[in-house]
Amino acid sequence: MFTKEEVKEFIIKFGKKWLFPDFYNKVTWYVVTLGAGIILTPIPFKLVIYNWIIESINLNSGNIITLSEMGSNTADYWLGYSLITLALLHNVFSKWLLHQNDVQERVSAEKINAVDEALFKEFLEVFPSGSRSAYLLETHDFGNSFNLESLNNIDKFVDEWNCPEKSFIDQDLEAIRKELWAKCYKFSWLVAEKSSPTHGGLQSVVPDRVRGDWDWPKWVDDDVKAVNKMASEVFVLHQSFIKFMRETLKC
Repeated sequence: MFTKEEVKEFIIKFGKKWLFPDFYNKVTWYVVTLGAGIILTPIPFKLVIYNWIIESINLNSGNIITLSEMGSNTADYWLGYSLITLALLHNVFSKWLLHQNDVQERVSAEKINAVDEALFKEFLEVFPSGSRSAYLLETHDFGNSFNLESLNNIDKFVDEWNCPEKSFIDQDLEAIRKELWAKCYKFSWLVAEKSSPTHGGLQSVVPDRVRGDWDWPKWVDDDVKAVNKMASEVFVLHQSFIKFMRETLKC
């Protein structure tokens, strides 16, 4: 069912299109021109045209048709007005169909927006900007040890957000979600590969055996730089994802 606002909007558009038809519509233009031509053409000229049409029909069909059988001149005006009326009705009907399509597209877009908005709110519960994982990505130097629990938000996102139920309907939103998930997945594996538990119960990219050394081996420096670099990339992409979502969904 349509709302009162939609009905009112259609009535206004209906009236405008009836009073001011779109004559760029070829069908409307041709039919209105034909109707106006029938009404405005002088009777002598019309008689010449009618005689030519009758002669052509008689010549091709063999049936004898006379001008008297064509009816009175009054019928010409009725025919002209009828053609103009039909053209205007066609114009209004075509606009009504376009209006219905617009309504359906708007309703469909609103439904898609509602589904994606609900999913985005669910994402913010899993991996918001104020989470421990986001703070770790933004501020931590992985040359220092860290608590594994600080990765819980990232791990939860990686574990649970790679399925159809967590896919956005809007293709642009879904594309950036996939990009963020892939980056988080790589970061999780990089941390798992490059870090190990410390004697203090924390996690560190720098092994305990070289932690107190003045100069770390080059491979340790390379590991720390690699993890720091990817952490920054994940954080920037995470913030861009949230900003893009808010701008697109208006929430």
